[in-house]
Amino acid sequence: MIRGVIIEGLSTAGKTRVFSAIKRLHSQIHYAEKTIIAISEHYTQVLHSYQGILKAMEKEEHIRLLNRQVDYIEEQYNWINSLGHTKPSNGVFYLLERFHINHRAAFINSAEIESMEERLSKLNAHCVLLTLSKDTVESRFIESRSEAWKSYVMKNHSTVTEACEKYLEDQEKLRKCAKQSLIPTVEINTDKEDWDSYAKKILMEINYRELLDDMKI
Repeated sequence: MIRGVIIEGLSTAGKTRVFSAIKRLHSQIHYAEKTIIAISEHYTQVLHSYQGILKAMEKEEHIRLLNRQVDYIEEQYNWINSLGHTKPSNGVFYLLERFHINHRAAFINSAEIESMEERLSKLNAHCVLLTLSKDTVESRFIESRSEAWKSYVMKNHSTVTEACEKYLEDQEKLRKCAKQSLIPTVEINTDKEDWDSYAKKILMEINYRELLDDMKI
């Protein structure tokens, strides 16, 4: 058995918080998979800091990066599957942050990304898109972090309103990319910042309902 969750969303939508909450909650579920592969956005995103300088990957470079992560998950699953173990606890649970939808938003659609999504579908991938409502964008995206972050966000915008409007435009683009994807996606609004509740909802979406109910988590 193998199944996994891909967490998508813009900055400050709560990806890292939900990522951590899912790992914590999954570790408390009896009889769940003991093998967990968790790959954060630092190993999957288009934009990286190289020696302190922000640099965006080219399309081919980013596809290679994502495919390496999928290769690893497939290798682990194929190996454990070849042993003939059937207990759920012997399966693999994987968690990816900012992955295929990030690629679709950054680059023109390609056969390569659809091929990778097909591979992920065979690995029982489910995607969750985290979003913010219009009234929450300013407090979360602009004001929730340091002054350095605020300066970075405002660098290319003349007003806060303009920055928030751009955020909502980019968020709508992610929604469209999610609809194009071959991987089933649910959207969760994170205005309330109830990370454990979101994590439970996501795990229940991918058939952990019975185990969670038994534990009354």
